[in-house]
Amino acid sequence: MLYDAEVRRRKWLEDNPESSSNDDPVVFDTSIIPWWAWIKRFHLPEAELLNGRAAMIGFFMAYLVDSLTGVGLVDQMGNFFCKTLLFVAVVGVLLIRKNEDLETLKKLVDETTFYDKQWQASWQDETPSSSKND
Repeated sequence: MLYDAEVRRRKWLEDNPESSSNDDPVVFDTSIIPWWAWIKRFHLPEAELLNGRAAMIGFFMAYLVDSLTGVGLVDQMGNFFCKTLLFVAVVGVLLIRKNEDLETLKKLVDETTFYDKQWQASWQDETPSSSKND
């Protein structure tokens, strides 16, 4: 029944085509879309991806620390070294969300290194003022 209605609608659109133009701009009103649709569309997929990666990295780091030090998972929560590794893992997951982010960070490091080299080169030709007076 739903299929028949769609077939009739498409047939009617074929028989009575509507022309489109840019004279009447379409105004998109974001207030007609409920807040949960925005969250579902824009936030949940990325949040799920980040949470999954953080969980995998966290589990791996806990296993690695447990195998290297013999400190159990519960005991790791009070250890400074373990807290530092957890912090590094979380920051890594937040900074590198996609492969493109890794490339962006590489370009950023190259750019800062370039500017640092330029800064250092600008001071290489300078001679101390005491040697000029001699």
